[in-house]
Amino acid sequence: MNKLKNIVILGAGAVGVLPAEKLLHTAGISLVCAADTSRVARYRRDGIFFNGEKLPLTFATPDELAKLPPADLIIAATKTPSLAEALENVVTATAENTIFLPLLNGITAHEVISAKFPDNTVLRGYFLGHASVRQYNRICHDGVGTFYCGGNASAIGAVKELFTAAGINMDVPQDMDSAIWKKFVLNVGINQTQAYFMADYGMVQNSPEMLEFCRQLMNEALMVAEKEQISGTETMIDDAMQVIMCMPGNVKTSMLQDLIARRPSELDAFAGTICRKAAKYGINVPYNRKVLEKLSSSDLL
Repeated sequence: MNKLKNIVILGAGAVGVLPAEKLLHTAGISLVCAADTSRVARYRRDGIFFNGEKLPLTFATPDELAKLPPADLIIAATKTPSLAEALENVVTATAENTIFLPLLNGITAHEVISAKFPDNTVLRGYFLGHASVRQYNRICHDGVGTFYCGGNASAIGAVKELFTAAGINMDVPQDMDSAIWKKFVLNVGINQTQAYFMADYGMVQNSPEMLEFCRQLMNEALMVAEKEQISGTETMIDDAMQVIMCMPGNVKTSMLQDLIARRPSELDAFAGTICRKAAKYGINVPYNRKVLEKLSSSDLL
């Protein structure tokens, strides 16, 4: 496979800005951030700041993308609720050989992109590390984290070469299904616990009640994972708890940040997905149902 040179970022937010910031300074790379017309106008007016510095990003509408060379790689890093609609913004940038790399939370992004672009290679991916802090167009991150990617071997090799050249930490798990679910279980537990109790990591870490609530949410996710024949479930909760207890106490998950900022949250991607799959398998998931019911009716949403 040829080297990936023309890169499009779909979703230059808390996750998307992490590879974008590195790729901006990589020789031989053309980087464009795709968005709809109104969002592009806002980005051009206000810019995007990363760790206090304004990034020299190029923004393009669908019409403007149509005049550029097709994307070799489209990195999708929107919020899960807006993915399907956001994909319309990169139709004009997509050609036969365009690779998609979703970096969204949850376990459905691969399916959504594949349904929209059935003839393209769609990889699977996610970011695991310290959460970015986002306030409007200003994003801060301490650099701790790794991108995990899997799928078509040739495409993964090309992405690995690109990320290595850009200085982006990347790992390729042997079992990507298991790896995706491992991150999903963690999100279902800590993201929803923080949102339910409006608590940062430190508050959760020091509360037996919240930790037990978190564990029960994850246990329900594991029951679904076992029905889906996902491997490695026996260690997922312990691994997740280790991550949770090692996080800086003042950090808020993206879900809690979204609720506080009154942005759409990933509630449906987490509790919604668990409840739908649990219903299919006849599994009782009272903790995820409780989260779904409370946060669905919250005036923060």
